[in-house]
Amino acid sequence: MFCQRCGKRNEPDAETCRYCNAPLLVLKPDRASESVDLQPFLGVEDYLIDKISTVERQAHRSSEDVDLLVQAVDFLERNVMVNRAGINVMVNMLRERGLLEPKEFDRRWRDWTLRNLRDLYRKERFLDAKPHILAAFSGKNQRRFEERVGRAEDLLYSLQSSKALEALEEAQTLDPNNTPLLAYLGEVYLGLGQIERAERCLSRVTGKAETSAAAFAHAELCVRQGRLGEASKRLQAILKLHPEDPEAWTLTALVRAQEGRWPECQRCAQKALELEDNPAAMYLLVQVHVRRGRVASAESLLTQLLDVRPDSEEALHQMALLHLARGWWGRAAEVLERIKELRPSFDAKELTDRFRGASPSRRKEMRVLPVVPERVLELMDRASEEASMYLLQVGVEG
Repeated sequence: MFCQRCGKRNEPDAETCRYCNAPLLVLKPDRASESVDLQPFLGVEDYLIDKISTVERQAHRSSEDVDLLVQAVDFLERNVMVNRAGINVMVNMLRERGLLEPKEFDRRWRDWTLRNLRDLYRKERFLDAKPHILAAFSGKNQRRFEERVGRAEDLLYSLQSSKALEALEEAQTLDPNNTPLLAYLGEVYLGLGQIERAERCLSRVTGKAETSAAAFAHAELCVRQGRLGEASKRLQAILKLHPEDPEAWTLTALVRAQEGRWPECQRCAQKALELEDNPAAMYLLVQVHVRRGRVASAESLLTQLLDVRPDSEEALHQMALLHLARGWWGRAAEVLERIKELRPSFDAKELTDRFRGASPSRRKEMRVLPVVPERVLELMDRASEEASMYLLQVGVEG
């Protein structure tokens, strides 16, 4: 008698397994015959033992793979630590000897980091779009089209997005109606601030061919061009399909701010913040607080925003206005100095003098900063947010 759970042999008349105590299935012979051929069942134990051994070997290999992965991650962390230490030593030596301008060094480090991160995002987005681009081909020279797409992929892996775009533009001439390719090009051009090219591509991507990413890019394009009604319709369609999309809620809050519908702006911004920490939604909520006279709440939220995006000139400007309106000249001067580091042409003295000569009631009016869509959209740039996070860790910002 073999146990169906553990496969061990038991006594012929046993009702439960003496090894695992599982009930035993008793095979009774057919009434038409006095005996049953048990030969097919005699190999069960060997079969189960073989299966168990296979599982054990696989588990052992998986354990070894996990150990190797942990070792690789540990080696990578130590390697990064050593490289960071070497960079810090070199930077400190150059600063001590007057051979390095710290602010310029930090700015250039941030610019290069930001450029590379944006190229990485474009590569990741392309890898998602590539199968759809190839599947949608309807041109005449497919081999040449695939060569251009493959070359663009190689260039994106090398973080050469400008040359990759040239290759994709060549591919687009071979297949002018390839909507996934048009959608990708439109998204990239929009991120680069090339509005006319983005519109040329995105305007040809409509209906079922429009992905969620392309629909969002088209809505952002409408916001940049001031077509708020069309942007609102597109965002409503996105939220109907993806009600938990924080970026769509944030862009909707921006549209409501542009329309002057501040209660709805507040609702949408709060919804975005419930879904994730979002600098752009924080900034829009700050604007709601400022307009409603909730200065302490606005300052508290601005402090949180600047913790994650210390390079946000718009947030610094708003913080400076709040300090100036309250007559906190020393605090305002510190914030204004940070703005001048980001934009040397900024006239901090002129702004301070205007507040010093204004009445208290006038100062309250002057503390309100107009919402500029382009500046809010900059706060939605995930590459900028990630760059700030990494550079804060190595002491470049903050």
